[in-house]
Amino acid sequence: MQKLFVWCLWVLSLSAASIDIGQSDNVSLLEHAEIYLEKGANFEVSDVPPQEVFQPYMSSFISQGYLADEAVWVRFNLKNESAVTVKRFLHVNNSMLDSVVLYDSNGNVFKSGILYRTVFSDIFDYYFSVELKPLEERTFYLKVLSNSCATYFHVHSESEAVLWQKSLKRELILTLLFSVMGTLIVYNTFIFLFTKERVYLTYVFYLCVVVYNNLTYTGMSFLVMEPFFSYQKMLAWARIDAYLGPLFTIAVSVAIIVFIQDFMRIKRYPKLYRSFQWLLLGSAGFSLLYLVINEGMFEWIMYYMCFILLYILAIAVYLVYKKEENSVYFLVSWGVNITGTFLFLLYNMGVYIPHNGEYWYFYELSMVFEGLVFSIVLSKRLNRTKALASALDTERILIRELHHRVKNNLQFIVSLYRLKLRPSLDAIGKSKLVEAESNVRSIGKIHEILHAHQNISELAASVYINDLIKEIKRGYPQSNITVVIEADEVVLSIDHAIYCGLIINELVTNALKYAFDAHEGEIILHLTYAQKTYSLEIYDNGKGFEWGEKRDSFGISLVKRLIHDELKGTLHYEQTHGSHYTIRWR
Repeated sequence: MQKLFVWCLWVLSLSAASIDIGQSDNVSLLEHAEIYLEKGANFEVSDVPPQEVFQPYMSSFISQGYLADEAVWVRFNLKNESAVTVKRFLHVNNSMLDSVVLYDSNGNVFKSGILYRTVFSDIFDYYFSVELKPLEERTFYLKVLSNSCATYFHVHSESEAVLWQKSLKRELILTLLFSVMGTLIVYNTFIFLFTKERVYLTYVFYLCVVVYNNLTYTGMSFLVMEPFFSYQKMLAWARIDAYLGPLFTIAVSVAIIVFIQDFMRIKRYPKLYRSFQWLLLGSAGFSLLYLVINEGMFEWIMYYMCFILLYILAIAVYLVYKKEENSVYFLVSWGVNITGTFLFLLYNMGVYIPHNGEYWYFYELSMVFEGLVFSIVLSKRLNRTKALASALDTERILIRELHHRVKNNLQFIVSLYRLKLRPSLDAIGKSKLVEAESNVRSIGKIHEILHAHQNISELAASVYINDLIKEIKRGYPQSNITVVIEADEVVLSIDHAIYCGLIINELVTNALKYAFDAHEGEIILHLTYAQKTYSLEIYDNGKGFEWGEKRDSFGISLVKRLIHDELKGTLHYEQTHGSHYTIRWR
């Protein structure tokens, strides 16, 4: 018992002992200080709490997690036992704290932090200049209050050289890491512009959100903004950014969800896809709650983000089980990312504190690792896209050549049968042969157009019908009948073009042969596409015919069969100042 009492007195004497800042260029103050947690605090400059409320503190690092209106007071004594005046800087190494206020025993008050910063220097963290005359001793009180980020920090008494050395070292490491991320953003942006694949766009969005969030968290955003904005604008934005910090955290989770959806093609799994939509809805809900309630919501937002990270990790394991392509890469990179993120969150919350509270950039390093792995996987996808594009080009060339050969073969068949059959046919047979040749040429015309154009899966209806009508009219050179074609902007698939061409060939040929006694008149073809329905109207100003007399003829029977069986459409005929056919299909 006596030993315990002596040990307690020794601890109290250590905490109350003055710190000689003249003996070293770098002295940690917290383990020689006393602290007090003030609940219900505000950002106003307040009176210093009484000495009896302070308690000894035995660590060089303070981490209280996410606090709301709860200030950390630190009390410490500094002295100068040398014979010269000593100038030191009290360095608080968290650049995102809202308010850092220093009081001294002479009644002086110095304010810093995001809310009070009035100038920007190349040192991101907050610091106060202190001078002690020979043999002078002074008591200082440090009040730290931050509602927008976790409350954690070291406090050191440093010479100017040490302060700059620490700042430059930190800045160099962060610049290197952010340069890698910036390179990945530019690289994937160019890939997106080249491929137009959505996954690269969502990945760039994810990288930009993560990088911006980390730039503001580390204070590097000031370095990026400095060439473009004045100090006043940067400081104004820093205050806005401090308020919007939780919303940026939600933006990270949204960017993650959107990117993973595309990267792993989650839409193939309807239940997983629906769960992702619920996560997005939950993110929107937390954003609204933060804007409305604000108080205490930041911590809940962090819990929600942790849930999303773990949920996506579980999905990664499931996709590996399903042997999805790239799922192993996804699991490894996401595992590293979630490890770094959780260490970072636990560090902020004060749950995980490395030796001496030193921050080893685990979040930034995991972010870079994940970015590199995802970029490698996406570059593999780019190589596959190039291979597919090359194969598609080859296939397009082969199909165009096939269309050319089909057209030539059809022409050869027409010529062959003309030579074989024409000498032995009477006038009626020769007429039927000409009609058959016209039908075959209408099909050959399609292959000719496809061979001449890049698009081999569909063709412009106006081009095809114009060429087809020219081919039909070549068989009736003595005719003065005008054919008007109205089919602008309509595109037909290959199958529809073949059947449509046979129908037009039959009906226009019939009109040219039978509708006009004086071989003069007009035929109009009107093709439209609206509400997913094609409508083809063919009408003339000839003498027309009675439907009941001709409906069972070969030509009309062929047209009806093509419409009903092949196009799955409908045919309507009426005789009004000539023949009027209306054909509709989907």
